[in-house]
Amino acid sequence: MELPAFRREGSNKHIKGCERASQQLKFEIRALNNKERERAAKLSSLHDMESTSRALDEEEREIESAFPSSIRGEPSSLYAGGPQGSDARPQTSNF
Repeated sequence: MELPAFRREGSNKHIKGCERASQQLKFEIRALNNKERERAAKLSSLHDMESTSRALDEEEREIESAFPSSIRGEPSSLYAGGPQGSDARPQTSNF
């Protein structure tokens, strides 16, 4: 049994509407996936920067700990009362 013409036309319009809605949803899903990928890339980049920053901080601490405090510009009892910074030299006597 065949549907009357107005029923077929209505069904075809309904099908076309569903197809358009499906295409629109696919488009929106792709857009959301792209945004999610961008967000994930930014988050990964942020984690990389944090890791690099921590590594640099640790390296800086290791370098600072390898030198006496006088070289770092901190007062030391060895140089007390004497010049500070690049002019600081231990007081030695010539016998």
